[in-house]
Amino acid sequence: MLFLNRENEINENMDNPQTPQRQPWYKRMGLGGAFAALVALAKWKSVLSFIQGLLLIFKFSKFGATTLSMIATIVVYAWIYGIWWAVGFVLLIAVHEFGHIVAAKQQGIPVTAPVFIPFIGALIGIKESPKDVATESIIAYGGPLFGLLAAVGVHLAAYVLHSPLLFSLAFTGYFLTIFNLIPASPLDGGRIAGAVSPYSWFIGIPLIGVLIWFSFSPILILVLFAAVHRAWGFWKQRNDEYYDIDTVFRLKIGVAYLVLMILSGVLTYEAHLTAEALRPRI
Repeated sequence: MLFLNRENEINENMDNPQTPQRQPWYKRMGLGGAFAALVALAKWKSVLSFIQGLLLIFKFSKFGATTLSMIATIVVYAWIYGIWWAVGFVLLIAVHEFGHIVAAKQQGIPVTAPVFIPFIGALIGIKESPKDVATESIIAYGGPLFGLLAAVGVHLAAYVLHSPLLFSLAFTGYFLTIFNLIPASPLDGGRIAGAVSPYSWFIGIPLIGVLIWFSFSPILILVLFAAVHRAWGFWKQRNDEYYDIDTVFRLKIGVAYLVLMILSGVLTYEAHLTAEALRPRI
């Protein structure tokens, strides 16, 4: 009996189906949902306006390429080494390039803003060729000098804060400085040593070869090719007038070069020992 009544009920429902009516989307969302949608839209418009503003600044600012390349370089290094190490490393490179810019301004040579390139460093363009090798050496000297001072500042901060990260950055800054001082153009050391004697390049080129032997790197190979090309050009088409500078200046820049190299070497070794001692804690 119960079964028959249930069957009749089912048959009645099938004869008179009552499908529920789907409410409009604005009723289903309610006031809260509508408000959330408006907030999301406002935020999206704000983000778009911010991006458009940045692009406008980059378009009309001479530092647009510098800023974009710096951010891109930080992103690349952050992917491998972490964000804070990447930021510190790129800032060390920026200080190094700023040293070149200051020295160039002091010599009356116009230069471009630096452009950062991951795994290479940064490049600045010289709009006017130096009149002689003395001017070139002074501009080249500014980069390692500022770079060394920046690394010293990071090193002192590392001691105060007991920061393994800062010790690592200090070591990296010192190492980059001493590497750049190798007497082989286009490295800064080659441009500085060129004021003492261009023949010093024939000392720096084998040093780069030794580095390649112990630590193979495509960047080192590029540096080696550029150094050989510069040395070969000097050998084939020597410009005696360009390299004819005062002997006293040769002595001064030579002493300054050796002092900077010795300091960089000693500090690199000291920072290396500290970084190795702290390695398990990093």
